[in-house]
Amino acid sequence: MKKYLPLFFIAGMIAACNGQDLSDSASDTSHIEEAPSIGKVPVNTDTFSVGNRSFTIHTLEHSSFDKLSDPDYDSAENSLLNKDKAHVKRTGDTLQFTLNNGETRILANNTKDDDKYCIFFYAGYLPDIHQYLVFGSYYESSDYVLINADNGELTHVWGVPVVSPDHKYVICASVDLIAGFNNNGFQLFSYRDNKLISEGDVQFDKWGPGQMKWLDNKTIEAEYVVLDNDMNEVPKPVKLVMK
Repeated sequence: MKKYLPLFFIAGMIAACNGQDLSDSASDTSHIEEAPSIGKVPVNTDTFSVGNRSFTIHTLEHSSFDKLSDPDYDSAENSLLNKDKAHVKRTGDTLQFTLNNGETRILANNTKDDDKYCIFFYAGYLPDIHQYLVFGSYYESSDYVLINADNGELTHVWGVPVVSPDHKYVICASVDLIAGFNNNGFQLFSYRDNKLISEGDVQFDKWGPGQMKWLDNKTIEAEYVVLDNDMNEVPKPVKLVMK
């Protein structure tokens, strides 16, 4: 089996200490709505757009994240399948989903053709958005597949969905600053009428988003990750304010 990439392939380091100007290490102006006239981002803030939404970054003194181990869906799949066995089962290389409308949706592995190589692992059910989550490993990349539990609609996302407290927004982040095989940024979806609606996505050159969680319906805590000269990975805690 070809090795698949973990969810949080987090690389990073912030060149400034806590309280210093983020712009020294985050002058990624390609996604800034209006580049400041002085050519630098204001101290401790950076602004970028995702669709019609703007996000402003503010530094945090402390992180509330615990260090996560790399996900191993291969070994975890059996317990996840057993938990949801009324709706999901594996037969050999195939995952079969029984939908709420009585129909079925199939995801099948393909290990014979490099151009279409894929291995899927069941990763659990997300009740807040009525979606089954599947990890997809491809020839040189990985992502996640969401399967609507009601109608079987498929949505490919960059990372594990993180749902806002009011269930109106979903953010999917991915970090890949070293290999560049996966996306380095995040997608933003709105959620209404049991549908995921893409609001847009953003990719960064000089940093990437690590772990993310909603603090409230408009504020997200995130790991702001860059690389140092020795390719060491050091995240800095920030909050993203959405407008």
